[in-house]
Amino acid sequence: MKTCAVFFGIALSAFPPLLASPIALLSIDQLAAKSDCVIRGVVIGKSVQKDPEGRIYTQVRLHVQDVWKGEVKSNPFVIVHGGGILGNRRDGVSGGVRYKLGEEVVVFLAINSRGEGVTLGMRQGKFRIWREDSTKQRYAQSLYHGGKPTNASAGYRFPARLPLTLETLKRQVSRHKIASAQPANVSNSKRPSKKSKL
Repeated sequence: MKTCAVFFGIALSAFPPLLASPIALLSIDQLAAKSDCVIRGVVIGKSVQKDPEGRIYTQVRLHVQDVWKGEVKSNPFVIVHGGGILGNRRDGVSGGVRYKLGEEVVVFLAINSRGEGVTLGMRQGKFRIWREDSTKQRYAQSLYHGGKPTNASAGYRFPARLPLTLETLKRQVSRHKIASAQPANVSNSKRPSKKSKL
């Protein structure tokens, strides 16, 4: 019995990242249910700032193309996340989300007291949108959901890592739609220039 306990302790110590995981893995349904807002858009700007307590954070400006859940009152819409580079100081958040200029995304957001979006589950709530060259089909992929289309002989993949079309993701979110409103001038607004300061 003592030998089993020692072996179990050694086995657990071999996998500290699993034991120390700060956040639970969220399914798409959980992300959609917990989010205040789900939007699709293009990253058109980023700026790094410091709050009154001296913490560095990044503001991301997203040109809204579609609102899948909730309400968006401005376009571009501001998303914030911890960390960034300001002068010669670089702050990072372990497991934190990152956005790139020009990137098309679907984001699952909580809305903070200032009306800004905060990505749910850190990087879990950000899905990058990309187009398959051969079929022109659009896919969504996050850190934990979605994968590249491959032929049938590629072998087994976990269900969460199977290809996820943009339409399928939108259908999953629509099951959790409580209130939806188009932001002002989304359909009429011209897409701003990608020229923006980091």
